[in-house]
Parts: sequence; structure tokens; C-alpha cells
Amino acid sequence: MVRSKHNSVTRLKFTYKGSEFEGVLIAEDRDTYLVKLSNGYNLTIPRDSINILDRNELSGPEQSESERILSGKGKKITLIGSGGTIASRVDYSTGAVKPVDGTEFLRGNISNFEHFELELKILPPVFSEDMTALNWQTIARSVHAGLKDSEGVVVMHGTDTMAYTASALAFMFEKQSGPIILTGSQRSSDRPSSDAFLNIEGSLEFASTDLGEVCIAMHKGLSDTTINLLRGVRTRKMHSSRRDAFKSIGGPELAEYSKGGIKFKESYKERDDSNELRDKLESRVSLIYFNPILTNEDFETLAFNKRAVVLAGTGLGHVSNRFVPTIRQLSKSGIKFYMTTQCIYGSVNMNVYSTGRELISAGVIPLGNMLSEVALVKSMFVFANYDPDEVDRKMKENLRGEIMDREVPFGGETT
Repeated sequence: MVRSKHNSVTRLKFTYKGSEFEGVLIAEDRDTYLVKLSNGYNLTIPRDSINILDRNELSGPEQSESERILSGKGKKITLIGSGGTIASRVDYSTGAVKPVDGTEFLRGNISNFEHFELELKILPPVFSEDMTALNWQTIARSVHAGLKDSEGVVVMHGTDTMAYTASALAFMFEKQSGPIILTGSQRSSDRPSSDAFLNIEGSLEFASTDLGEVCIAMHKGLSDTTINLLRGVRTRKMHSSRRDAFKSIGGPELAEYSKGGIKFKESYKERDDSNELRDKLESRVSLIYFNPILTNEDFETLAFNKRAVVLAGTGLGHVSNRFVPTIRQLSKSGIKFYMTTQCIYGSVNMNVYSTGRELISAGVIPLGNMLSEVALVKSMFVFANYDPDEVDRKMKENLRGEIMDREVPFGGETT
């Protein structure tokens, strides 16, 4: 499906099932249109069922960074808009999808708006799926600047790849003088059922604590009552549309915000006295998700010219025996292979079955219970910032809480 981008907006007037509608085209393909209606809701319409009456191409907003201080008293927090559902809304007078206006967006919607001195920075908006390592670096530098003169930073981000960005920021910040909180919304701020406002409210409170980690703050449940604080390197988006899509994997959330108060539930790293940003990232890495029909040709293509390959193996950390000779040959050429598990919970243990032991002998290094996507981002950081003889040790070392000694899966039984 091709999406309408911020710098080109299409406004449609059309009839569908006997009724007339107006809205902004979000995406279209050969079968369907996805339109945001003037009431704020999205409608997916089959092409053969729509009668377009009028179609206007409109210019979107300039994509430049803007900064301003918003009114309020109390601790100073930097609020960064990087794009995504939470940082944009539809201007129904023009049909343009544009970054939020900070004063309009926050005042009257965020109950604790006046409790903080907020500095708003709007970066060029990027859809979550369009985020790249260059965008992570841009966000990191903006966060670094924000931490120099504020208590903490809140980053508004698209939800689909927010966990990747959180992991990237966590590894790039060797030291941080305040909390770095990423938040988003499953429903845009112009919808009556938006989760954006409480997510930001909780994020601002978390950003004013003595936390020294990169975390994600999103809804705990379906109702507007509680916001979870989740460690960035242990978090996954587990549902495509629910408010409580984000879950901590292998352990409980760090804290929760409810009724104006914060309750910490787990120990955490406290803020440092200074900031240290190492924003070099290696792009020659790959994540290979094993499946039964994966061929050696496809495997070699995905591993070609890479410095590191993260394998998302089955169960305890397995890929088919047919790949053992390929991995052994590629390992001898200098490519590093690391094993994670496709399972949501649990750790790799490659000494249980013969396949695992053969993979180890071929050069594969197990990474315990590190999440596959976190391992990918970590390899980008490690291979860009450490000498070749240090990378294996650093990949196995618990740098930011990405590896857990014990997991608490499902009903809470410690393993």
C-alpha cells in the first residue's frame, strides 16, 4: 500500500454505500483506499465500491525543525516530536496532515501541562516504518541537546518501530543526566478515543524522576487509567491496534503512573551527572528469521558483505543443519553470527541438542534471552564503537539491561 506523505496531501470527496463523505487520503493500492474522515476515524474502502466526486492535491507543511518554550512552571522537560500518529493531526480546514502545534496540542488536553516548563522541538516528521539509523542518530543528537538544560526528555514517536528506536538510544547513550522517555499513540490526537494525551501526561511525570534509562511509556490497559513505564531494551509491540500493545518481555514493568502519582515496581539505573553520546552505528548487519523453506541462496544473500548477522532461531536457538556448512564458511571469512530465539519468552540454550552444538562449532555465539531486534540494534552499536577483538565479549555483556538473569513470564512464575 502506498502512503500519502506529509509534503503531499490528497483530499477526497466521494460516495460510498449511498452516503457522501470527505476526508484525507492516507494510503491506496490497487484494491483499496484508506481515508481519514472529517470525524477523525479511518475508513478502508474497496476500489470497486467508491465513487470519487472530487480529488484535490494539497501542499503539506514545511519539514523543518522548530523550537519554542511553552508556558508552565516547575521542572523543565524537553518534548521532541519525531513523527508518527502521536505527533500529527489532520487540519480539516485544508486537509493537510501536519505536525502538532505544541500550545494547541498540549494546553487543554494534558492535565499536568502547567506543572512543567516545556521546551518543544519538532523534527522533520517520519512515519514509523520509514525510520532508519540516520533518523535514530538525529533523534539522539536532539535528545542530547535537550538533556543539557532540562530534567528529562520525552520523544513522541510512531509506535510500529518505537522499540527499535528506544534500543538504539539506550545503546548510544553511555551516560544520561535524565530520563529519556519514548511515547506514542495507537489513535491520533484528533480522534475522540485517542490515547495520546494520557500517554504524554504519564511520560512527562516519568521524565521528571531520577531515572537514568531509556524507556517506553504507553497504556497499561484499554481504559484511560494507568500508564506503564517499560525498559526500552526489553519491550515489544505485541498488538497492532490495542492501547495496551506494548509489553515488557521477561519481567514486569519498571513503574506505573495512575491518578497523578508514580509507583516504581522494579530497581532501575539512576541518572548520571553528565551525558555521553556515542552515535556511531554500523549499517552492515542483518537479522535472519529462520523458517523451514529458507534456502542457502537466500541465507547467503542476507549475510552477504555483513559484519554481523543475528539469527532468530527456533526454540532454544536452532536453524536447520543444512546451514551449518554455510555458517562455518562465512564465519571463516570474518562474518560474526549471533543466536537469539523467535520465541517471545525464554532463552537460547544451544548445548541441549546436537544441532545447537554443531552451530556453536561453526561459529555461532548464543545471546541468552536478548530480544532479536534488540540484538540487531546492539550489533550496530557494538561493531561501530569497539575493536574487532572486543565485539563478541560486548555482544554477550549486559550493557543496558537487555539480558536478564531470570525471567518472569506469563503468570509471574520466576524461571
